This record gives sequence, C-alpha cells and structure tokens, in this order.
Amino acid sequence: MQIGFDIQQDEAIANTMQVSALAGRYLQVFDVPAALKNGAICTDWLADPQTLIVGGGSNILFVRAQIDKVVHLAAATFGYVDELNTVLVWAEGGLGFDDWVRWTTHQGWYGLECLAEIPGTVGAAPIQNVGAYGVQLSDVLVSVDVWDRVQQSRSVLPAAACDFGYRQSCFKTESHRWFILRVTVRLRKTPAPDWPRLSYPGLVQAADVYMAESQRPLALLTPHDLAQVVTRVRRQKLPDWREPRLGSLGSFFQNPVVLNSFAATLKARWPDLPVYPQGANNAPMGEAKLSAAWLIEQAGWRGFSHNNAGIYARHALVLVNLGGATGADLWGLAQRIQADVFARYGVRLVPEPLIINN
Repeated sequence: MQIGFDIQQDEAIANTMQVSALAGRYLQVFDVPAALKNGAICTDWLADPQTLIVGGGSNILFVRAQIDKVVHLAAATFGYVDELNTVLVWAEGGLGFDDWVRWTTHQGWYGLECLAEIPGTVGAAPIQNVGAYGVQLSDVLVSVDVWDRVQQSRSVLPAAACDFGYRQSCFKTESHRWFILRVTVRLRKTPAPDWPRLSYPGLVQAADVYMAESQRPLALLTPHDLAQVVTRVRRQKLPDWREPRLGSLGSFFQNPVVLNSFAATLKARWPDLPVYPQGANNAPMGEAKLSAAWLIEQAGWRGFSHNNAGIYARHALVLVNLGGATGADLWGLAQRIQADVFARYGVRLVPEPLIINN
C-alpha cells in the first residue's frame, strides 16, 4: 500500500444485494489530498469515464459482474464548526451515512434524525438526495466538496448548484463527472417549530409506543429519540442491510411523480391508491407522487420469488436476493414488475439504484 491509497487486482466488490461482482483493478483511497497529488490516479483512474466509483454498495445492482476499474473512497474523518444557533457538520465521503446520522443525533442536533438507518456512505447520499419521512438530505445540505473528473480540479459546490430534486441531483445525471469527497450540512441546536413531524402513519404509532415505554411526552423527544423511532419502523418493514443472509438495496423503485390530472384519473378507478400532492399546486398540470409500493402490491408481486430473486414479503418496494441470485435474475424480475405495473396502471416505475448492465 502506498501512502494514502492502495491498489489491488481482482478484488470482490462489496454490495448489500449480495451478488457477485469483481473489479479487475481496485483503488482504495484513505487520504484524499495524498491520492489527488498522484498524477496516475487523476489521469488513469479518475479521468477515465469507465472507472466506477463505489461507496457502501447499497445502491448498485451489478447485472454485469466484471468491472475493469473501481475506486472506493475509504477516507472517513468528520467534524463540525460551532455557530450561534446552528452547527456546520462535515464528513468525508467514506464515512457510513448512518454512523454520521447517529453521531449528530447523539450531539442533540436537529436535522438528520429522520434519515437514520439509511445504508451507504456519506459520499453516496447526495447522489440520490436520500430521504425518508418527509425529509431529504438537501433540506440541510450546505455544500459538497468534489473532484471534477472532467476538468481535473477540486471545487466546492453549494447546494443550489447541485440540482437537487426527488431522488435526483447533478451527481446522478452526470454520474461520470463527479467524485464526492466531503459533505457539509447545517443542523439546528433547537427544534424547528413543526418538530417532530410525525405525519407518516407508521411513524405515529411507533412514536406512541416509544413514548409510552420511555414515559416521556412528545415535547421532550430528542433527535436521538426520534432516530430510534425511525429505526424501529424501518427494521420492521425492511431487511437489515448489515445482515448478509438476505441481500437488498432497500426501496428499489422510486415513488412515481405524475400530473395531478392523471393521478385523479387513477384515484377515481382505484380509490385506495395513496396520492401525495407536491407543493401547494393542485391544478391539473401540477404534480402528485404515487405510492410505488401500493402499485406493486396491488399487482400481486409482494412475496413473489423466482430463481432466488424475489420481492420482500414485508414490503412490496424491496427487491431481495434470497440466496445465490445473480444480478441478471434480479434485474429480470424488476423489469417484469415494471412492465406489469405499466400495463395495469400506465405508470412507469424508475429504479432508485444504479444498474450496471453494460
């Protein structure tokens, strides 16, 4: 191992879907400045658009099992800058995202608690603009430190330049350009006026149970408490991404966003379909979010399996590897579900993870 980085040959690529994937050459970066001073890393590895950058492997489905070059950022230092009413909290991209969330909630800082139990690394989180229970990373994100693989330069992108949307960012649309090195967020020392937001049904019940067990009123819940509530809910309906016996990537499909007029048509035919208006615009040309899980479950896919590729029995949005399924098996099942949902409802389901297919 050279100072700051290590290069291996024919290295297995860790991924939470538990499918076989092999990197012909595998670069692990422990010290970002040291690695970026190495000309070969910048030109031979990072400048090559075919080089795949991976984090925790929690948002990648390897249909193609052989990858030529893979870069993995392992640098994982973190810290904060104290302000009057807020704190600027930063972390290098190799830190586990859930570890970062837990650390901030233990400090009593507000902003990331609803994102507890999301797998992957800090560096991967802005790509998908990870979110849960009405909160997205972009709600608190200040800036992202990046290496521009095209311009061969390091810079800091403010949140406004990241083109964030629902499960979207410039890092996703320009996936071969950006190498995320560090993320900075601004968190509150005191709760927002509407905290805690418990509008999601599962969260409400779990919070009630938690408060009864701890004998603490809602007004005294801390960020750590709410993170514990979120953890209970997610573990009840999602596979544990730390457990290798059942491979998954969490929610496999995005909740589709459609025109209000189309959502109203679907709702008239299927009254139980959950529809969530986006913003304050309820005009016909405004947008609404549908529940992908409802569409998949109503189509009869929950609990289905074939060739050890299946849909989780507890949650229709989760594609699972029951043991020995290939990436092709899993992607084939996902495509069958896409086709069936479109045939039934006219709704196109878009995968959340990156599909490495060619």
